[in-house]
Amino acid sequence: MKNDNEEIMALSHLVKASTVEMIKLNASLQESEQRYKSLFDHNPDLIYSMDLTGMITSVNASLTRMLGYRQPEVLKTTAITYVSEEDKLKVSNCFNLTIHGQTQCFTAKLYHKKGHPLEFCITNLPIIVNGEVVGVYGIGKNVTKQKEAEEKIAHLAFHDLLTGLPNRMLFEQHLENCLRKTREIGEKTAVVFIDLDQFKMINESLGHQAGDHFLKYAAKQLKKRIGRQCMLSRYAGDEFMVVINELSGVEEAGRVSEKLSETLAVPLIYNDQEFVLTASMGISIYPDDGLTPDVLIKNAGIALHRAKAKGRGEREFFKGEMNEFTIERLAMESFLRNAIPKGELSLYFQPQISLDDGKVIALEALVRWNHPRLGIVSPGNFIPLAEETGLIGNIGRWVLNEACQQLKKWHETMNSEISISVNVSGRQFQKLDFVYEVKEALQRSKIDPRFLHLELTESMMVENVQYGINIMKELKELGIKISIDDFGTGYSSLSYLKDFPIDILKIDQSFIRNLTKSDHSSTDAAIVRAIITMCKGLSVTALAEGVETKQQLLVLKDYGCDHVQGFFIGKPVCAAEIEELFHTYHTKSS
Repeated sequence: MKNDNEEIMALSHLVKASTVEMIKLNASLQESEQRYKSLFDHNPDLIYSMDLTGMITSVNASLTRMLGYRQPEVLKTTAITYVSEEDKLKVSNCFNLTIHGQTQCFTAKLYHKKGHPLEFCITNLPIIVNGEVVGVYGIGKNVTKQKEAEEKIAHLAFHDLLTGLPNRMLFEQHLENCLRKTREIGEKTAVVFIDLDQFKMINESLGHQAGDHFLKYAAKQLKKRIGRQCMLSRYAGDEFMVVINELSGVEEAGRVSEKLSETLAVPLIYNDQEFVLTASMGISIYPDDGLTPDVLIKNAGIALHRAKAKGRGEREFFKGEMNEFTIERLAMESFLRNAIPKGELSLYFQPQISLDDGKVIALEALVRWNHPRLGIVSPGNFIPLAEETGLIGNIGRWVLNEACQQLKKWHETMNSEISISVNVSGRQFQKLDFVYEVKEALQRSKIDPRFLHLELTESMMVENVQYGINIMKELKELGIKISIDDFGTGYSSLSYLKDFPIDILKIDQSFIRNLTKSDHSSTDAAIVRAIITMCKGLSVTALAEGVETKQQLLVLKDYGCDHVQGFFIGKPVCAAEIEELFHTYHTKSS
């Protein structure tokens, strides 16, 4: 009897313990369910679940808000119903893979109830119960605005902002494709290099706004005479390029160029005044004058210079004999080779200021060449020559070392933590010993690496993305900062940009030129705001270059830009004037 009582008591304790455990387990399950429900209901991304046939079994509030449907309208409908026609196959394939246990990520257009498409980045997750897939969760992030911004930047990468024409990058790609086809069918292709006559005078006398108006007019007129076998591009500044493919003969290139001259000669009225544009043209023919895009463009350029030497509105075909232009070019190359040893190069410095406190935070080092016979030679003339001839390596190394040495002097004399920004050319960056050159410059000058900024161009980065990332990482390990220069003029896919270990993004001056306090709806304003917002998301400093007016400065400050530089802030000056400029800005901001 005693044993029976003991067994009953033991059993009673066991039942009580099990009951307590069941209560705890039930409470835990309820809490878990509430947590899941909170995650589901309050998630800013749309979330829905489907059964194995693709029928929707549950949706969260974000889905109904984003797509404009009420919950009852969506439940028990198939998810594929809301997918755009072009994405249905992809979405179906991803669904089938998910119900076989594989998580899938993809982008797709979903239609709002009102009919407009929205771009989503969707993740499909298998719902697994007791080791079996019983359904699918879909989680979608609305990336419509991001996609639109990326497409806009992608378009800008290959088109000129002012005229809407294909830019230099797209032109050269097109020419390469044309030559490939031309080789196969044995025809000729012409390259016409067009330069507006006396455009510099228009800019200087009437202003840049008038200059932009004339450029847009020229583009519009030239487009009128471009046939299906032609492509017109704004190559640079007031220079345009035309490719004429499927030529019946050299004479056809002459006729096309003559028509282009005629269409430009139509009078233009600006500020109640009549103007007539003329253009000089140089023409090269494939395969007679070259077999590659570079050679054809170069020879068309030589022909253009010969045409300009004859007067306004002239056209000239390239001829192979040595001419005055090439002789002068060879002479300039010879002079440039001796510029460093003869001490003809010098550095000028342009300030970059913080919009937070107005203080000078860095100086951009700019090289200048003063030749005893040629006088002051524009960087626009000798830097391309240095790039082409390979002299840029020596010049770039000299600039880097000189800038670091000068910075060390300022740190000692001005007791400041100012930085120096140095431009790096494409050839210089591609050199195998470039990182060693930077390391050597730091060691010689004994400056703290964090005060050296290296400016790399956007196009330089996308030529070989992985190589660029590797070199940048090596440079970052030295402790220096990296800037991407002229952002927006080339095409850095945003997927690449987030991988670049950069510190500063320089917004190209072409986007800054037309910023006004009164017009925040312009394309330029939208692009500048988008770039600044992107910089904040990437934790990168946004620096606007080419600031020439107080109005531009105020607009950039409103948009949240971090740093600025330009003629309004300060023109490039020699080293001797920097200390005074530095003192002026810091006194002004105190």
